[in-house]
Amino acid sequence: MKRASRVNTRLASSLLVLVAVLSALLLVYSSASSNLVVQAITMLASMGLIFYASHPLGHFFVARAYGVSTEYFFVGRSDFRKLKLKPMSLVGGLTPTIGTKLKKDELASLSPRNRGYVFGAGVIVSNALVGIQLVYVLVAGFSLPAVVLGALFFVATLATELVFSTKVGDLGKMRGEFEKQVPRDAVAGHSP
Repeated sequence: MKRASRVNTRLASSLLVLVAVLSALLLVYSSASSNLVVQAITMLASMGLIFYASHPLGHFFVARAYGVSTEYFFVGRSDFRKLKLKPMSLVGGLTPTIGTKLKKDELASLSPRNRGYVFGAGVIVSNALVGIQLVYVLVAGFSLPAVVLGALFFVATLATELVFSTKVGDLGKMRGEFEKQVPRDAVAGHSP
């Protein structure tokens, strides 16, 4: 990994869980504030932290569930740097990301579908948790500006993943693994 800083798995996973918990507490704190600006800023900070912290944890925990170990976490550049669209490629090259380096041989031993789940877990978990935060923002009675900003953040992260991650990121890797699946008819000995 050129240009990437490696971080010990135990240390990184503990810090990421801590960040996720603190971001949830920050969201609860911001719901108690009557100051609209404080409420909106702390809510956006909480959503941003949970989005970035939960992504690598999604890969980590799903991989562990399938018996795949993590060698280390790393801070590197986003896969979005590989996009053909120059402005997004530039932003992707400058945006730091937290990656999860899984044990290659253990990952290779999984079925393509299960590898796909591991690849897609980060995107799915991080967007699901931001969606849960948005529901909390709605239920807890946050101010209208906070609700609008939270909804915009959620839509932006979801749209970014659906438009760009399907091309060069985790969702593209997940789709690639799912496409490797052997058709059921071939497994049963039938021809189409």
